[in-house]
Amino acid sequence: MSSAQSNRSPDYERLVADVLRRAGLDVEGPSRSGEPGIDIRARLGKKNYIFEIKSSSESRKDRAIPLISQAILEVQSAAARIPGVIPVAVLAGERLSESLADQIVQFGMRNAPNVAVGVVDADGLSHFSGFGLDSLNAKASLPRSVESFEKSSPAVNLFSDLNQWMLKVLLSEGISEDWLSAPRGPYENASKLAEAARVSLMSASRFVRQLSEEGFVEQHQSLRLVRIEDLLDQWQAARRRAREIPLRWILREKNKSLASALRSYAHSRLKKLHEPQFHRDSSRICLALYAAAEKLGLKFVHGAQAHFYLEKFDQRLLHEIGLSAENADHQVDVFVRIPESPEAVFRAAVDRDGVPVADVLQIWLDVSAHPSRGREQADIIRREILSDLRNKGWG
Repeated sequence: MSSAQSNRSPDYERLVADVLRRAGLDVEGPSRSGEPGIDIRARLGKKNYIFEIKSSSESRKDRAIPLISQAILEVQSAAARIPGVIPVAVLAGERLSESLADQIVQFGMRNAPNVAVGVVDADGLSHFSGFGLDSLNAKASLPRSVESFEKSSPAVNLFSDLNQWMLKVLLSEGISEDWLSAPRGPYENASKLAEAARVSLMSASRFVRQLSEEGFVEQHQSLRLVRIEDLLDQWQAARRRAREIPLRWILREKNKSLASALRSYAHSRLKKLHEPQFHRDSSRICLALYAAAEKLGLKFVHGAQAHFYLEKFDQRLLHEIGLSAENADHQVDVFVRIPESPEAVFRAAVDRDGVPVADVLQIWLDVSAHPSRGREQADIIRREILSDLRNKGWG
């Protein structure tokens, strides 16, 4: 196929569908319905995705950007017709470089923050921009054909979204409920962990097996994490940068605190929980980074910009809170972050005086690479809170 051609290819549809299935998504496709802007439909939990796929035979940015732009426009148009779906634009090829994949994803984050963007190739490369799709991300392995790819084993990510959530569950025994919202163990086996964490038995079994293979868990009467320091180091190193979008307050004369705005939104959302048309997990939100640290009584850095997490970029919802992304580059009041691992972020968030707040482990992960004295803040959290894990029965 010529790189100038943007028609979908059944081979690449099957390739993308296989990647999705191996990551645990329920896939309807490759599509044969001829729906414009939809090559594949897929579901993960309560999230519904539609995928538009374009293919390129060359790893060249000047050829790839127009193709992914077309995919973004087409899947956006399709999503506008189907309430509640997450649009995903994908560039697929026989062999695409990791640098090109990163450029494509960054292009999507800058220009279409409401669309997930991904790159997949037949060598095993899979790189997506979030929206709950981080479990798909994998580096290329040895060269292989599209056909052999379908028969290969998936790359396992110890720090996928649900795995990070289960880590928080396992670590919660040693962390106060004031700082981390999660069920407390101990757990006899993967089945008990799956039940408590509200994940599939397959997900929990894979997670426990990988922890065991890498020497991070022992199983006697219950699952027991060991080598905590090494595990935390690996977790920190595997952290992926969240998409961050500048915002401004719409009414500056009513410039209230971010915590107050999120409290009002959370209260309003709670009242709507029992309405028939309300999607329980569609609009999760919480304070992040230094604003979250301050709310939890862990403030160290002063004068840092306020941040919060929002599961999916939504202009209407932001206006409801009192914020706008329009013309915000010149007057930034707040940053919104779209998480790479939404389940790990929002399931573990705590309620502090009616304000949803990121948990202490999430704060530690997020501030560790932040330029505003983030390393110092992270070191304080690790020394004053996370170091206690060794003193509470952990190895």
